[in-house]
Amino acid sequence: MIALVGSSASSLVLYAVSLILVVWMVVDVVRRPQSTMALSRKVAWIAGSVVGWLVFGFIGAAVAIVYLVGPRRRMNAGRHETRHWMERR
Repeated sequence: MIALVGSSASSLVLYAVSLILVVWMVVDVVRRPQSTMALSRKVAWIAGSVVGWLVFGFIGAAVAIVYLVGPRRRMNAGRHETRHWMERR
């Protein structure tokens, strides 16, 4: 891995951060119930992020960021709206 990334500390840190983002996204996607996210979408997000990271770490991180900022935020907002509605009753 070091030969592919380079030996500079800054590039190692960037690859480590991108890997953390990809792992965070994969764990979040896997934990989503199928009622929230279809299996085909789970596979697409995971494959895009992991393959993107393996090809060039920053592509995988970009896919993970798109997921974390977009679909994940919307799914969490829907879950929290339901919870607040239940608390008001």
